Amino acid sequence: MRDIWLELKRLVERGEQGALVTVVRTEGSAYQREGTKMLFQASGEGVGTISGGCLEADLYAHCRSRTRVGEAQVVTYSPDGMMDTVFGVGTGCLGTLDVLVEPLATWRAGDERSLLREIAGRIERRTRFAVVTLLRADGRLVIPLQRIVVGAGGDRVGGFSDSSVHAALVDTATKALEEHVRRPSRPVAIDSEGRRYEALVDVYVPPLRLVVFGGGEDARPLVAIAERSGIEVTLADWRRELLDRGRFPEASDLVELRPEEFPGRVSLADAPAVVLMSHHYEADRAVLGRILKLAPRLAYLGILGPRARTERLLAELGASRHPLARTPAGLDIGADTPGEIALSIVAEILAAWKGRPGGVLSERRA
Repeated sequence: MRDIWLELKRLVERGEQGALVTVVRTEGSAYQREGTKMLFQASGEGVGTISGGCLEADLYAHCRSRTRVGEAQVVTYSPDGMMDTVFGVGTGCLGTLDVLVEPLATWRAGDERSLLREIAGRIERRTRFAVVTLLRADGRLVIPLQRIVVGAGGDRVGGFSDSSVHAALVDTATKALEEHVRRPSRPVAIDSEGRRYEALVDVYVPPLRLVVFGGGEDARPLVAIAERSGIEVTLADWRRELLDRGRFPEASDLVELRPEEFPGRVSLADAPAVVLMSHHYEADRAVLGRILKLAPRLAYLGILGPRARTERLLAELGASRHPLARTPAGLDIGADTPGEIALSIVAEILAAWKGRPGGVLSERRA
């Protein structure tokens, strides 16, 4: 969601037309869950996806309509309703989606523009926060929409006109921020003074960071695939000639770093993933030794090469094992080429980060 929020801010500040689309409620099987966003420009170009292609054309028509009207709208798609008007046979997902369509003009109002700047600032600082949007009161869409930003530390910006609704939604958002689950965003309903309110608690989770040590040729597909998967990548190497932006255009940062100085200016805060792939035994041993000494909290530690090599590295460092070390790195997909190996490593990183086993979906029973 990082790119969509930042692109929204850019378009709003440039005065361009378009609409922000957000899934605010799902029921049953759905392609995406609450909080998923897509940004449509006036030209029809979009950033993100709501349904993988099933609903986007119809949503764009709603976006154009809402842009002319200048007000938000919630569009409902269901297997026996509007989905049939899209393809005539439904999408096959057997789920219902409520989708909020907001013209960009609604974000140019003073309060909304200030809130958008606050959101963008928190994203740039890589903080975890929630945007709470009050959607309905007694079944009617709240116009204009009311929002508040709640930080993981309890700080908040904005507010709701009803104090009891404000307190209840802030409490719900605070609890959602404390839950480190795969999909923390959620729709909520509260009752206050005989009225029923519906809202979306939209939790922003900073993207996973990946630190790759080693800038060889096989690091190039790893960096590219990781970035396309929404991971922010820092590439570090002590060999300056390998740290060429032309070789790694997708990397967020290129850092010249001697192995014995790891992590240097590379931050290991927020539990990043780390992959050692320098193909230099002494360099990998030095970096692994620094990791063992500093004991940072990591989402993943992958070490390229055969298991015997890693066991030797650990033995020489006086350790029998590392609880997070995956060696050889990657899921078993029969990978041979650098691209296939990179794909298997990124898949394993995502599985570890999301707490999944990395198995075969067709064999899942729950």
